[in-house]
Amino acid sequence: MRKPVTLVALSLAILAPLLFSGFAPDAVAQVGGGGAQNTLPPLQIVHRTGLKVVVQVNSADTMPNGVSKQVMATKNLYDEYIARGMKPGKDFQIVMVFRADGAQFLLTDAAYDQKVKQPHPSGNASREILDGLNKGGVRMYECGVAMRLKGYSPADIMPYGRVVAAGIAAIVDFEKSGYLSITP
Repeated sequence: MRKPVTLVALSLAILAPLLFSGFAPDAVAQVGGGGAQNTLPPLQIVHRTGLKVVVQVNSADTMPNGVSKQVMATKNLYDEYIARGMKPGKDFQIVMVFRADGAQFLLTDAAYDQKVKQPHPSGNASREILDGLNKGGVRMYECGVAMRLKGYSPADIMPYGRVVAAGIAAIVDFEKSGYLSITP
């Protein structure tokens, strides 16, 4: 038995590609099911100014090449903003807080080889990506608690990394300062 098509459903089916060429999650959520959504053009980022994001890097998970999955996710976010013509420091700000098991990814190559116990490629495989993000204006912070627990010293972290007393407290401070917190 065929369901009756309402005027609203018919209008949305015809106008959706035009109306939702930008990405507005609230509006998209109201559209609901029906129709092949996977055939529509990709939704785009609507909010392109005033974005402040704090990324929590707290996991030792890596891709097969040894790069941190969370560092790669941050690079993907940064690259997406740049591809949309957004300017770092003007349209968006990204900061990263390395804490818990993720603290190892802000180590220099020498410290990484000496202090990270699991098998890994020589040096910090995430360093090149982090160097690029740093050049692009991404600020990076290392958790002082994790450093103490893991035996890291300030000399062990990359020179652009700033030590904070406690990574989790830094995340709360960033959130209270208007940053959106994500843990990829």
